[in-house]
Amino acid sequence: MAMRYYAPFPGQDGEPYKPMPRHVLRVGDAERDEAAADLGEHYVAGRLNLEELRERLGEVLAAKTHGQLSKIMADLPGQARPVTAQPEPTSRADEGKFETSSDRAGRYAALALLILAMMIWLFTALVFTRHGYYYHPGPPPWPPAH
Repeated sequence: MAMRYYAPFPGQDGEPYKPMPRHVLRVGDAERDEAAADLGEHYVAGRLNLEELRERLGEVLAAKTHGQLSKIMADLPGQARPVTAQPEPTSRADEGKFETSSDRAGRYAALALLILAMMIWLFTALVFTRHGYYYHPGPPPWPPAH
């Protein structure tokens, strides 16, 4: 039996879809981690004492919306890490142009594996040719001739 979805989809009932204001959008672990790192930087700079840092870290880790995070950070100067959204590609030609850190890490890992395989091949070739394990034309070395 198929499950049914009873909640209305955005844009139904003749009402256009309106994006939610930023302060009510939920935050994820990445935003909470960034805010916690910012608090650590403010502590190192001397703007917070240890007790304030502990209190604010607890609030940051419990925050669910951007509004709650901004209230916690409101009296501290500047945004150390502004949140920037990655623009959506406009056409199929632009789809491959956006690169993330995981794309670069994967590319470096593949290159490292290729270099490792080539070094193993080179080492093996040098060891075996030096000791004469490859075929050499001429009479076989066994049985020894008397």
